[in-house]
Amino acid sequence: MGRTRVFVGLPAGRSLQDEVAGFRRSHGALKVRWTRPVNLHVTMVAPWALLEPAPVCRALEGFASTMAAVPVRFDAVSAGPDPHRPRLLWATGTAPESICTLAARLNAALGDGRESSRGFLLHLTIARLHRQDACSGAVMKLRETVCWEALFDTICLYESILKPTGAEYRELCRFPLLDPFKK
Repeated sequence: MGRTRVFVGLPAGRSLQDEVAGFRRSHGALKVRWTRPVNLHVTMVAPWALLEPAPVCRALEGFASTMAAVPVRFDAVSAGPDPHRPRLLWATGTAPESICTLAARLNAALGDGRESSRGFLLHLTIARLHRQDACSGAVMKLRETVCWEALFDTICLYESILKPTGAEYRELCRFPLLDPFKK
């Protein structure tokens, strides 16, 4: 069996998917490759190569049993990560301490340490730019204020399948996080 390219993410719920769909409708003229709603997520551990997913799934199940769902707010959509040479459109916001803690714990247990040294950046990739259109004025100037609130209540291990048309994601395992309002 070969290595599988995987990452850990928090999938976007229906309400956040609907917010992104509304943004997409109002910006349909942009020349971008929109992220499919089912693929919207916040990456917690960057992609790495893995031989066997079962131990990682068991570890994620353990994390999920101790971590509460995370409320977040995205406040802007812009080109990124480098505004002078953007590769994507993303929604960003200020990361609450709880998601930073979760990212640090996950990276310490599963990652290669790179994310911990860089710090956590809350972002949701909503579209990828075509190379020839990446520096178009409309995309580079885009910085729109949004107020998208979401509760991330699930953690997943995804397989990332690289294709010429872009990455496709397949869930390998999924676990609910604790309800933060339940006592």
